[in-house]
Amino acid sequence: MASVLLICGTLVAAYFSTFIYCLIRNLFNVRKTGLPAIIVPFDQNHILWMMFSVPYQQWFREHLPEVVYSRLSLCMYGWEFHEKLRPFEKFSGPRGNDKTYVLVTCGRFELWSRDAEVCAQIVGRPRDFTQLDISNLFMGKFGANVITSDGDKWTRHRKVVASVLNERISKAVFNESVRQTQGLLGEVAAKADSSGTTETNKMFDWAKKITIHVLSGAGMGASVQWSDDSSEKPPPGFKQTYIQSIKVVIEGVTGPLLLPRWLCLNYPSFLPGYETAKAMGYALDEFPKHTSNMLDNERRRTQARGSVTKGNIMSQLLQASEQPADPDLKTSTGNSANALSEREMISNLFIFTAAGFDTTANTISYALVLLARYPQWQHWLLEEIDEIVPKDPSEELDHVAVFPRATRLLAFMLEVLRHYSPLVHISKQTQTAQTIPTSRGTIWLPAYSTVYINSVALHLDPDVWCNLNLADNEQGSDKDEFRFRPTRWINPPGSAQPLFQPPKGAYLPWSGGPRVCPGQKMAQVEFCAVFLTLLRQHEIGAVPLENESREDTEKRLEARIQNSMSILTSQMKDVYDVQEGDPKGLKMRISRR
Repeated sequence: MASVLLICGTLVAAYFSTFIYCLIRNLFNVRKTGLPAIIVPFDQNHILWMMFSVPYQQWFREHLPEVVYSRLSLCMYGWEFHEKLRPFEKFSGPRGNDKTYVLVTCGRFELWSRDAEVCAQIVGRPRDFTQLDISNLFMGKFGANVITSDGDKWTRHRKVVASVLNERISKAVFNESVRQTQGLLGEVAAKADSSGTTETNKMFDWAKKITIHVLSGAGMGASVQWSDDSSEKPPPGFKQTYIQSIKVVIEGVTGPLLLPRWLCLNYPSFLPGYETAKAMGYALDEFPKHTSNMLDNERRRTQARGSVTKGNIMSQLLQASEQPADPDLKTSTGNSANALSEREMISNLFIFTAAGFDTTANTISYALVLLARYPQWQHWLLEEIDEIVPKDPSEELDHVAVFPRATRLLAFMLEVLRHYSPLVHISKQTQTAQTIPTSRGTIWLPAYSTVYINSVALHLDPDVWCNLNLADNEQGSDKDEFRFRPTRWINPPGSAQPLFQPPKGAYLPWSGGPRVCPGQKMAQVEFCAVFLTLLRQHEIGAVPLENESREDTEKRLEARIQNSMSILTSQMKDVYDVQEGDPKGLKMRISRR
């Protein structure tokens, strides 16, 4: 018995000694960087901490001393949204650098920065700062793609993807966004009272519905009518439709997606999460099958049309991957040396859908609340919309004629993303030791470091954003960077560019450098098309609570926006998947104007 206890004690001691070793190693290495250090003797990437820290965050806040919690909170996923600039101002600033610090833990060496110089180099050197292994595990579930690949493999994926996302796709996204938003307005009109006003807390679910339908139509060529998806039946041999399978996959991308299919399908019915696991099991099997079937159908259609492709991402991806652009660059199969395999095409289509759905849906949702919170900015947008859209409401919106003129609307979107960036941080890793030269000096990083760009703090840098492009009737303030003010993006008349172009590394809602999000233009086109259609004849407002003043309504809306969390991307709590009348939801008002 004594020998068993000795062995167990030795194993436990050996296990905890690894944490002590990592802490000492990180303390030694931080001296070489020349950066201030925030010491938290903890491993924030330990699986148990990752599982329980966020759910128990409120308990920690209430029961731990402030001096302990103020540091420990920096190890809780999604802390950036709520803490803003605090760790830089409270911990690293007094020690000589208010923009970059090292978080010294019992895990990997961690650099955190909101310095545009540093951030520009991190995103601009993709071979030195590569994707995190854990990120690749999630996003590479269905195979290699433009996000999970590095080096020459990434170059091949990027070349194909860049050729696909062309102006033809932008037009398809614009038209499909208009069509789906018109479907939403049709449902709104059916529920309107005699004055043409509708009150609902389903507005945010409708935003998600628009986004998934746009991705289905413009992305996969599977156009869906606004009211048809609820009654659509799975094809023979399937448990889920394509729309149902992709919804399940996207909603489970931060956790359940990693579970093996056999475990999901055999998950015990008496345990919590049975329905979710079962649906994920079907989706893991059927999403790639649905996508493969669509690719086969498109191949047959292309052959029948004599190689004429349709204006959707899947069709363009198929053409770009399977037709050799250069006869001297052919593989043994006859395809281009840059061709993507069937599995790689499926995986890239998954990335288009997963990334495009979540980020765009949440951005639209934040924008809806901000329109209600700041009616002055809504009226500012309406002035432009009334000027650029056709006067006849029955006349269709033309992508080429309208989108390039939607300067204010695009500025509004950029300001939404500055405050509510989809990713609260951008994470990279190093495989070898690296140096980052800056105007403050050269930063040295050891091999196998994790590097974080704090997007929230980066977008609040007063050196870039404070009192930028103030109009004649606007007054500056010391904390202007914290204000929601879309006019900061509008350059003075006569400028070379109508919209402000931030310095390199200062604005990264779509990341930056060579690996900037290839869907950036798609997201901008979809956002503008949705709000051009929505605000063409309507206004957005919030339904006040009983005896609530306008000031109190604005405070409530502000609180709802700040009550956000980061899952795959940042999103407001308790606005999705709510029924009409549910007090947890946020009731919005859509009125004809």
